[in-house]
Amino acid sequence: MTTISTRGEVGASWLVAAAAMGIVTATTLAGNGAVLAALKRAQRSPAHYPLASLAAADLLVGAFVLPIAAARELFVFHLNWAICSCWSTLDVLCCTASILSLCALGWERWRGITAPLSRARRARQARLYAVLVWPVAAAVAAPTAFIPSPKHFHPGEAAKACTVNTNVGYVFFSTSFSFYLPASVMVTLYARILYALASPPTIRAHRGRSPTKPEPPKTTTPLETIKVQKTLVFTSPKGCHLNVPSDKTDAKCPAPASPKNKAFSSSDGIISRQRRATRTIVMLMTLFLVCWTPFFVMLPVDSLCECVRDVTWLWCTWLGYANSALNPLVYAAASPSVRQALHKSLTTSSSTRNTDVQLSPSARRP
Repeated sequence: MTTISTRGEVGASWLVAAAAMGIVTATTLAGNGAVLAALKRAQRSPAHYPLASLAAADLLVGAFVLPIAAARELFVFHLNWAICSCWSTLDVLCCTASILSLCALGWERWRGITAPLSRARRARQARLYAVLVWPVAAAVAAPTAFIPSPKHFHPGEAAKACTVNTNVGYVFFSTSFSFYLPASVMVTLYARILYALASPPTIRAHRGRSPTKPEPPKTTTPLETIKVQKTLVFTSPKGCHLNVPSDKTDAKCPAPASPKNKAFSSSDGIISRQRRATRTIVMLMTLFLVCWTPFFVMLPVDSLCECVRDVTWLWCTWLGYANSALNPLVYAAASPSVRQALHKSLTTSSSTRNTDVQLSPSARRP
């Protein structure tokens, strides 16, 4: 490495850019590290496997990609070919793995809605897809270390260390498998999720169950009724004795809810969860598209015409990096089990003996 000097004058804009990059890097490291720690404490769920892959990819982005990415924007220096090759490969590898993990997470959520009872099978498939994310991402990232790239700087500008590979053939190959195909899969999956959520809750709640016909009431003679009154004593679920068919019950025992009221309560709960899930899905898709679309539109355009200004490169690149910092806030917050584990990690000391988070019934639902 040669001597280091600042890129441009150290003014207000330079300090703001340095502070913003430092915040994104620190948030990415802290947020994804906390998610991985929380996933170890939480009881296993099928969605945790792609979520762990997502957090691991984003953590690697914060640890190995963002520091050099920030340094090359703020300072003028040079690195040897080996370091730059490792950095560019890790950049493509981790960002691609992060995006593919979002696809795996979207698939698991769709399966959780359409097949809520096949939890064990979903867990096996989610684990398999979370593992396959990394070989696919490595296959997309490996060529960037060996394919030569034209120098990406305009006359009069100081060359940046470890320039982004703008080889036309590789750019269209990598953007297709890193963004456009995964984005198409994600849009399709989330559209199917919204369609499944829009179906009537009574149909989805009883999917796979065959309706049963009520049994006709049995007729008894007055003599049999007298015998029942003398001999039969029933116990309620709370342990209260109920003499049948006496009109009075224990005053301490509340009257059981009628099946009709239970149906209304279950329907209201399903509708409420549908609305929350719909809002979360819209937020997730919006975040992903807003953060990554500008970069993956700018990169192919600039590889063809070299007409994108340096400030545009800066904004589009770091907007994509910001997705790694925002993912823990959105994806982990949408998981009740991870949210409970995060809360427990923040409110208890590291010496706590109980390391498993007991989930509430609502958190166990797929």
